[in-house]
This record gives sequence, structure tokens and C-alpha cells, in this order.
Amino acid sequence: MKKYIYTIALAISLIGLSSCEGFLDVNDNPNQAVSSTPDLVIAAALNNTAARLAHHEIGAFWVGQWSPTGSVSGFNEQKTYDITTNFLNGTWIGIYDNLQDYLYVEQNAANRKSLSGIAKVMKAYNYQLLVDMYNNVPYSDALKGTASIRPQYDEGQVIYDNLITVLDDAIVDLTVPVSGDNPSAGSADIYFGGNITKWRKFANTLKLRILLRQINVAGKENYIKEQIAKIAAEGSGFLGADENVLSNPGYTKSSGKMNQFYESYGFTAADKKAGNRDFYCYSKFFVDNMKSTNDMARLARLATTATAAPYTGQYRGPEFGEGNDDYLATKVSLFGPAIADPPKALDGTNDNGYARAMVVMTAAESFFLQAEAVQRGYLSGDAKTLFESGITESFKLLGVADASTAASDYYNQSISNVSWNSSSDKIEAIVYQKWVALTSYNGFEAWCEYRRTGVPDVPLSTRAIGIQQPVRILYPASEYSTNAANVKGQGTISQFTSKIFWIK
Repeated sequence: MKKYIYTIALAISLIGLSSCEGFLDVNDNPNQAVSSTPDLVIAAALNNTAARLAHHEIGAFWVGQWSPTGSVSGFNEQKTYDITTNFLNGTWIGIYDNLQDYLYVEQNAANRKSLSGIAKVMKAYNYQLLVDMYNNVPYSDALKGTASIRPQYDEGQVIYDNLITVLDDAIVDLTVPVSGDNPSAGSADIYFGGNITKWRKFANTLKLRILLRQINVAGKENYIKEQIAKIAAEGSGFLGADENVLSNPGYTKSSGKMNQFYESYGFTAADKKAGNRDFYCYSKFFVDNMKSTNDMARLARLATTATAAPYTGQYRGPEFGEGNDDYLATKVSLFGPAIADPPKALDGTNDNGYARAMVVMTAAESFFLQAEAVQRGYLSGDAKTLFESGITESFKLLGVADASTAASDYYNQSISNVSWNSSSDKIEAIVYQKWVALTSYNGFEAWCEYRRTGVPDVPLSTRAIGIQQPVRILYPASEYSTNAANVKGQGTISQFTSKIFWIK
């Protein structure tokens, strides 16, 4: 098989720009307000947030879920960790572009609480991404157009605290009943179809994610407890069973209008392999973990088996950093039926993979967040039940047959990090299962949790330049050229030592 030389383009980034450009896209300039309507802009903005999640390979690589196959050369920065300010340069601009759209909705739908509330939730969602990548970023001085073309930076901790307030405000907006003066977002809400109850649950779940991320920050425990108590008192609850946050603006089998992950990593509208189809696979670390815990039902939905001798029918992958001919695309586990199901023309089982919704946040993650909060004594409830519900929701989302029974059979094994009763470290078990459940849905969030907890014990790349993984992404070259004084004011930044504020 021909080996391809692959260079990561700026458009293919951590949560980078994707084929959604031109599909509900309304704004290309983060300093230029759109000329549209709040309904059109919110639909486009929600779609663009989900589309950026299609490209979460850095998190997936560095947290031991994915690896490049042996059919592609390159990925040197990812494999060596020797990244520069040109690495993922488009991500920064893309997220701020998206945030400009949400600001437009917030400012132009002030009397449409059903829309302004959604915009505020997504403001918090996107700013958390920025902090989790870069730590200090422009926030209070950002998105002001010509009034502040060189925005000052805010500390990550300050931004995190303010995001809780933003989410509180969003919930207030989303509590206003839908009426003639406050019509439903309806079809413009491509996540929940205008269901403001689910939006309040999403907001609370996002708050819980933000709060638990800070568990290792000195002096924050009382604040975290108080804020979680406020969530419980508010009463809307968290995302529950089958309440995944899914984005589908109406995908069609047309180039640029399909599920963005499927079109990039799966197959084209012409039923051909997508450009990246043979370049990505599951890592040896991930496959070995799934095998060792008898998690074959989920593995069969996530991954294919090798199709070439001598590995035909096996689940396998390379160690991250390896890339020889023993790991060509035909000899490893590529993305399977739940993630990128081949069309019937290519021996698949259906022709609707292009129409599958993009996942923004899973019900499984919600249950695991709740389980951790209960286990730490911050929330009332049964941590074991919540833990097992998280596993069940993962099985369901992947489409495992008879998911509830299969999940029960799995978590009733006497295996650490699988069975609640067999796990001496309950927090480790929760985070481990979250790592599995996030695989191929949100590798970046899995990487955040790894940086917070050290779970799982991910091996270094075989080509690492040092003895540790990066703890962050470097500020982009675009900031050093357009906002030099403020970005240089953050000091000398190292991907290995300049930690996000919530990392130990």
C-alpha cells in the first residue's frame, strides 16, 4: 500500500475548522459583526461549534485513544511533542469567530430569552475550551471590534469564575416561559429543538464540568461545594438518560453538508474513502485496555478489525509514535460502525452515516460528572448507580445491541475500574470509564481529564523528545504578530511547564 506524506493543515486542528464552511456559516471575521438575524446566526454558530469537535485528534492522540496508521508519514509535532506557535494556528481564530456569533445573538436577541440563554451557554462552552488549551486568554476585552483590536488577557481562573456567572444568567433567561413575546428557538436550535428545559440541564452539566475541573486548585474546595449546592437548589438537574447534546442541522449526502466527522474520517458523498480514512486508527494502548477489561461490545462498535494477513480479524493498533508497514491501514483497527460506518457500496450495512448527528456532550459524561461529585461529598445521590448509568449511556450511544443488558454484564465483572465494588479508587474508576466513553466523541475533553487526574496512565510517544507530555497548546503565531505586547506579557510559554491553572 502506498504510504502518504501527511501535513496537518491549519484547517485541521484540535477542534479545527471543517467542511462546515459554507454550510450555515455566517461570519468569517471575529472583529466584524454579522448582518443577519439571531435565528439564522444561532443555527450557524451551533453547527460550527459541533463541526470543530470533529477534529479532536490531538486530545485523542495524547490521551492514548488514537494513533496515525502506518499508511501515513508526518504527524511529527504530535508524535514528538515538539510543537511551535504555528501548531493549530487556526483554532484560536476559529473559536473567537464562533464566539462573535454568539455575542451577536446575545446582543440582538435581548428580548428573546430563549435565544440569548442559548448564546450564553455556548459562550461558556467555548471559553472553557480556550482556557483549557491556553490558560490566560482575551476575555473581558475581547470581541470589541475596532474598539479593542489588541485585547488584553484575563487569567484563566478569573475567566472560569465568570463563566459560572454567565451560566447562571443563561439559566435565568432559559427559565422565562416561551410565549408570543419570547418565542421558541424552534428549528434554529439544532441541538434541542427549542427545548429550554434541556438547555438548563446542559448549562448545569457544563457548570459541573467547570467546577470539578478545578478540584486540585488550592483554596477552591469551599467555592466548588457552594456552587454545586446552588445547582442542586436551582432544581433543573443535569443531562439524564438519552439526553445527549447532539447537533444536526439537516445533514444531506452532499459534499460539505454531511456529518463533519464522517466526511473527514469516513467516506465521501460519492461513497469513496475520505482523505483521512486510512490515516487514523485506534492505538495499541486503547485496544489493549478494551481487551483486558472484556469491553468487546463497545470495541466492536468503535473499531474495525484488520483486513490483511497475518492480522485478519484482529483488533490492533500501533504504539503512539510508531508508523511502520506492520501498521498499514489494512492491518489495524480503523473507525468502526458507530463512528464511520461504510456505505453499502463499500460493504457497509447502511447508507446513512453521513446523517448521524455530531456529539457535543454526552449523557454518559453527565452521569460520570455527577458520580464524581457524589463520591466527593459535593452532591447527594448514589455514586455507584450514577457510575453504572454512565457506562450504560455509553453503550446506548454506541448502538450496542441490548445495550442495558450488555452494559450490566460488563460492569458486573470483578475488574478494577469496571466494577464499582472491585475498584479501590472510585475517582480513578469514574475517570477511566469517562475516558472510554469519550473515545472518538471528544478526545480533547479526555485529554483535559487526563491532565487533571493522570487517568489513565498513558504511555509516552515512542518518539517523545523528553520525559513528559505537553500540558497545553502554545499561543498561536497570529497573536504574536497582531497582539504582541499582550501575548508576550504572559511570559515565556512552554508546552511542558506553562500549566493551565487547574493542573496540579
